[in-house]
Amino acid sequence: MADEYTEYFPISTLTIIPGTVGQFDLFFRREGKYLLYCPKGEGFNREQLAKVLEVTEFYVPNGHKLEYESYLAKNLGDLLQNERVPLKERSKVFYAISSTVMKKALETRLPRQMNPKTHQELLSVVRASLIFMSKEEALRSVSQFIAHTYQTYSHSINVMVLLLAVLQNMPDMDRQLLLDCGMGALLHDIGKTEVPVEILNKPPEDLSDQEWETVKTHPPKGMRICSSLDLSSAAIGCILFHHEKMDGSGYPGGLKGEEIPLEVRALSVCNVYDALTTDRPFAKALAPFEALKVMKEEMPGAFDNRFYKRLVFVLNNARLVK
Repeated sequence: MADEYTEYFPISTLTIIPGTVGQFDLFFRREGKYLLYCPKGEGFNREQLAKVLEVTEFYVPNGHKLEYESYLAKNLGDLLQNERVPLKERSKVFYAISSTVMKKALETRLPRQMNPKTHQELLSVVRASLIFMSKEEALRSVSQFIAHTYQTYSHSINVMVLLLAVLQNMPDMDRQLLLDCGMGALLHDIGKTEVPVEILNKPPEDLSDQEWETVKTHPPKGMRICSSLDLSSAAIGCILFHHEKMDGSGYPGGLKGEEIPLEVRALSVCNVYDALTTDRPFAKALAPFEALKVMKEEMPGAFDNRFYKRLVFVLNNARLVK
């Protein structure tokens, strides 16, 4: 069986959950040879193998990479709650799989709409994220793997992680509302898939009036893409209003102050912070402290100070601001 494959990638044995089934072949390595442990479609018994052979790594054929990623996505919740898996390993898997699911959602949506199946996959990511991000040190651990080169899919994951960290443990934030906010964060920029990339990559000051108006269409375009999904009002608000500002100078509605839904005010802070701390085609990433300073000193009237302070607290608590 091993001779059918020429290349493999290593995985931690801890990412294989006993009693589950994967649609990929699983190998271990002994004396320089790849030996088949479990063929695709059969149940895993990792604990027995690790005990007998002291195996710490399995190998998956490169040709089964997508099947392995699907397995991780399906079992992400159980994996993230497995305290036997080191926090760093869980954080790495969490960010990698969340990013893969989000990237696929942006690339494979139906023409002008999102596939309901993709919506369910994203919902699974949010559920797993909510449980994982409630753990002490989770944000600091995940931050080691956060992408700092701007892509819509990675930005969406980053904003969701920050938003859940900011909103958790706040009054009136029950689990369902947090799930709704997490979904809204994942989908907030999906309308950018219908804005020409050459416009998105331009510095804002170089945009013509017409190009700027095109950029401002991405929230309502996002709403149209998600129109067939069963989204809550909180998630819809995150998609439609995430560029509104407290002083009323935002778009698309020019909402002001408490006219902007509470969860959207929190999202706005996380959205701008992640954009500033990520390399973009027209601007280098700022350090966390510098980004927070820019938000406070150069963007007066943009944010709800309550959530700005909450973000500062969360970042300091995770020891991410130096």
